[in-house]
Amino acid sequence: MADLVADTLGPLTTARGGAQPLLDTLTAYFASGCVAAEAARRLTLSVRALTYRLERIHKLTGANPTDPAHRYMLQTAVIGARLLDWPAKNL
Repeated sequence: MADLVADTLGPLTTARGGAQPLLDTLTAYFASGCVAAEAARRLTLSVRALTYRLERIHKLTGANPTDPAHRYMLQTAVIGARLLDWPAKNL
């Protein structure tokens, strides 16, 4: 699980502001059934800001959260990150 989190989400640590805001974005996006408007509401962001974050995640990781082919891997890595308390703790 640690390898999946490190390999999939590790590039998020290079983002300005760190990985946590982008990890929170993925968590809200998946929890809302991948509905951008609902995820934005949960994060108190505009839909445009949420969409920007999703694009940033795609650029950093190479995995597109809006693409069903990549969604499973990202969602599993997000669950693993929560279980491992990443990025607060090193893997």
